[in-house]
Amino acid sequence: MPYLVRENLFIGNISDAAEVLQNGSAEITHMLSVLSSVSISFFTEWRSGVIIPTKEIKKVCVCDEWRSCLAANKVLYSLEYAGKELKLVRMAVPIRDMESEDLLDYLDVCLDFIEKTRKEGAVLVHCFAGVSRSAAIITAYLMKSEQLSLEGLNTSTFYLEHFGSADWYMLVAF
Repeated sequence: MPYLVRENLFIGNISDAAEVLQNGSAEITHMLSVLSSVSISFFTEWRSGVIIPTKEIKKVCVCDEWRSCLAANKVLYSLEYAGKELKLVRMAVPIRDMESEDLLDYLDVCLDFIEKTRKEGAVLVHCFAGVSRSAAIITAYLMKSEQLSLEGLNTSTFYLEHFGSADWYMLVAF
């Protein structure tokens, strides 16, 4: 079950996300998926029998040089309608759960998505386990939107429950 961090802001894992995508949610209208792939097939690969309808809105790619754009085609994010009756808007950002991954490459689009979607409804931010990538994104969002330092987060319930055992390397960049 997703954990309510702030009004219209939830954190969860892949199981929580699959549940919302398959059955819908009275509260959650948007989803930020922070997985190693932007493809919705990630859910089917995780658990056979999971079928989630989607309709692409757009896919945004980036590159280092103009000539390498077509060859590299590095996805910054994918935006799609997803889930039951395609009512949910899902942004998928390809961030691997590895020390070498640079979260800052994706942070602005993630924080902008959360900020925008919280005004329209509720957003679920999830990664595979719900404790590393998604928690780092939400921590960055709270630090920016509420002008908090890491020290200011130390006493929050969210902080204690999600970073007691989480991998700190995702936050080192901050």
